Amino acid sequence: MTANDATSRVQPAIRLHAERRRFGEDAVKGVLAACALVALAVTGRLPAWLPVLVVSRDLAQLAGAALLRSTHRAVPVAPTRIGKYATVALAATVVVALAGDYGAYPHGTVGPFVVAFALLAAECVALSFAQYSIFFVRAVRAPR
Repeated sequence: MTANDATSRVQPAIRLHAERRRFGEDAVKGVLAACALVALAVTGRLPAWLPVLVVSRDLAQLAGAALLRSTHRAVPVAPTRIGKYATVALAATVVVALAGDYGAYPHGTVGPFVVAFALLAAECVALSFAQYSIFFVRAVRAPR
């Protein structure tokens, strides 16, 4: 056995491990974001529809991945640019929502900015949900 043979046999296992690790990191990031959004929505600092939208998207992704795994199909785990934008917009929404509580801005002036960032985040989340849905449909239709 040559070094190239050994490498070619090990690379698929390394790739699979990297995909699983990335999937786990995304799941943890999603749970953390959902907790922050729910906590801010419960206290009235964010509109309640934002955590509902984010959690719905994440649960749909999880269900799609479980369905693909159960049918022994590859789960597309590639991050998308709009998904990254959604993450940044959600983080900015949380920061702006919290900024009003810590005296960074006069009381009551942060509300319109929170709504604006929440709408931007919602648009990005909806677009990323559509992208992931397309990835799911392609994975289901792909030959085994």
